[in-house]
Amino acid sequence: MSATKMKKGGIKMANKQTILITGATGSIGGGAAVALAKRGARVVLLGRKLESLEARADSIRVALSEAQIHYEDKDIATLVIDFSDMESVRLAAGEAMNRFPMIHGLILSAVTTVLHGPTILPSGHEVMFAANVMGPFLFTQLLLERMQQSDGLVLHVIAPFYKEIDWDDLESIRNHKTDPAYERTKTMHRMIAAELARRYAGKISSVAFNPTFIIDKSDPEIDKKWLSIGLTGYFYRLMAVFFAKPPVVAGEPIANLMLSHKDRSAINGALFKLDKRVEKPDKAMNDEVLGKRLWDELVILTGLTTE
Repeated sequence: MSATKMKKGGIKMANKQTILITGATGSIGGGAAVALAKRGARVVLLGRKLESLEARADSIRVALSEAQIHYEDKDIATLVIDFSDMESVRLAAGEAMNRFPMIHGLILSAVTTVLHGPTILPSGHEVMFAANVMGPFLFTQLLLERMQQSDGLVLHVIAPFYKEIDWDDLESIRNHKTDPAYERTKTMHRMIAAELARRYAGKISSVAFNPTFIIDKSDPEIDKKWLSIGLTGYFYRLMAVFFAKPPVVAGEPIANLMLSHKDRSAINGALFKLDKRVEKPDKAMNDEVLGKRLWDELVILTGLTTE
C-alpha cells in the first residue's frame, strides 16, 4: 500500500536513517526490518531472490499500515545480492552507492549452511566461507567511505560458540564437516566485528549482536528450510517448539542499537546479547593478533589488494 493511501491520523516519522539489512528475508533480518521501519527508518532489504524480497517488503507495508504509521514507497527498498559471488557483491555495492546518498547503518545477518560439502564454487572458494565471510566483508569494505559520512554503524549478527581457525585450511576445504565449518565462519564474524571497530574507531562504529535463538514460525518456507539441512534441520525444528523466540525479540533491540545512540562511538567494539551489553571479555573479539591476520587474509582473498 502506498503511503499516499494511508488514512488521516497515521503517524509520520521524520529524520529518516537509511539502514541496509542483509538476510532480510530471514527471521532476524526480517524482525529488524519491521522494527526499524516502524521507528521511521528507511530500510533496504538485501537478499538473493527478488521475489522473496518483494514479499518481505509487502509484509512490512502491511505491518506499517496496521500500526497506522505513515511511510513512503521509497522507505522500503530492495537490493538483490549473492554474497557467495564477489562480482555480485561488487555490483550490489555500486548500486547501493548510486541509489542511497547516505548510508547510516548496515546489519549483517545473512548466513548459509550447506550440507555434504565442501561445495566449491567456480571461483574456487568454498560456498559457506564465501557467503558467510568473504561476501559480507567485501560488501562492508566497499561501503565504508560512504558510511563514514554519517557516523555509520555496522551490526554483525553473531553466534556465541567458538571454533579454532585452521589457518592452513581457512575455508574448511580439506577437512570439511558441515557444523564445524559453519561454526568457524560464525567465529570469524566476531573477529571481524572487533577488528573493524579497532581499525575505524572515530570514523564508524562496529558491534557484535547475539540474537539468541530466533525463528519466524509463520514463515511459509520454514519447513523447506529445515528439510534442506537434514538432521540438523530436524534438531532445530524440535528446538523451535520449546525454545525459539519470535523475530520481534531480536528486532527491537537491533532497532534500539541502530537508532537510539546519538554517540555511536560509545558502543564501538561492544558485544550485545539482545538489549544487554556483555561485559565479559570475548575470546574471538579480544584476540587482536588473529583479528588482524584474518582481516589481512580477507583483503587478499576478496581482491581488495593484489599483494
